[in-house]
Amino acid sequence: MKFNNFRSKICNRIDSNRGIVYVGILAFLISSCSAKLSPESTKKTLREPVYVENSGKQYTLHVSNPKAVSEIQFYTNPQSKIKLPRSLSDSVFTFKNPPSRLYVDLLSGNDTLLVTNRQVDFKKIVNFRDLGGIKTMDGRTVKWGKIFRSDNLSKLKTSEFEKFNNLNIKSVIDLRTDHEIKGKEDHLPLGVKYAHMPTVKDNEGEIALLRKKVINGEISEQQAIDKTVGFYHDAGTVNLSSLPGIIGQITTSPDAVLYHCSAGKDRTGIVSALILSILNVDRATIMQEYLMSNYYRRQKTEKLLGKAKLGRIIKPKLDLKAIEVFMSVDKAFLNAFFEVVDKEYGGTDTFVQNQLGIGKEERQRIISRLTY
Repeated sequence: MKFNNFRSKICNRIDSNRGIVYVGILAFLISSCSAKLSPESTKKTLREPVYVENSGKQYTLHVSNPKAVSEIQFYTNPQSKIKLPRSLSDSVFTFKNPPSRLYVDLLSGNDTLLVTNRQVDFKKIVNFRDLGGIKTMDGRTVKWGKIFRSDNLSKLKTSEFEKFNNLNIKSVIDLRTDHEIKGKEDHLPLGVKYAHMPTVKDNEGEIALLRKKVINGEISEQQAIDKTVGFYHDAGTVNLSSLPGIIGQITTSPDAVLYHCSAGKDRTGIVSALILSILNVDRATIMQEYLMSNYYRRQKTEKLLGKAKLGRIIKPKLDLKAIEVFMSVDKAFLNAFFEVVDKEYGGTDTFVQNQLGIGKEERQRIISRLTY
């Protein structure tokens, strides 16, 4: 009897030690499978001397040259301006828990600059941002709070509906296919109009099949690049027919509009590039805005790459570089679309008029509506 008790204690001790070893091995594997993107690939590409960042209920104003500013006014609506004393040796100002989205007027001489946060921070929604504040070649500025882009809204929390509604978004355009939406339907507040306007056909679930090939290591980095470049090329050719309706819906809406795909970077990026082109924003700035997806998605991309790295234990042929290509944006991708616009259709102006069906007078009305 004593021997059996002794053996039981020894076995329990061994099992306990084995458990500690397993946990240690697992912790080592997880730590060794972390992924870090290069700072160059995730830098803030849109050059803004003044900008606001939003994290939860905190808003932070960054001013690159505070000496040039004579006065700063903060408000959540035009009737509740808060004048800041002139202690403008500071270049960073932080406000916590404003009742709604924070707007800032910066006065310099006779000029006033209006800014607010480009990225709107939601707990589970990534790459949610405003196209406002961007300068056009005509010296105008895209209005804040009119055009929003994001990744899918399936994980928008009910507790964040108030923050979403404060943006005055009255309609959401979903660019995903039926296969992508299934099980990941948008979670929206009541009263928000939803429109499903896919940019590509996916009758056979090709996107899911491609994902399966990537996981099985059947797609190399170069193949991933080629497929993505081809996708952008096709957006201006075989899949062109979907774009006029989408662009028309966004540019004619009297209220704020949000459009999105799955990750809010490729199809959403093309639509954003077209809208900014219609508003006469130069291509260098359009490219800077497009590449901001890498900046806003950096944490999610690193997390997914870390999981993929761990997954190589089961799927050793999985190409991490190929996954990184599919989770990122690159100049070559959007340039492939612009190349079609230029070579096939004769440039932005003729593309807007002939392929999107927006005449000169209508284009001017859109510019007047969406810029100031």
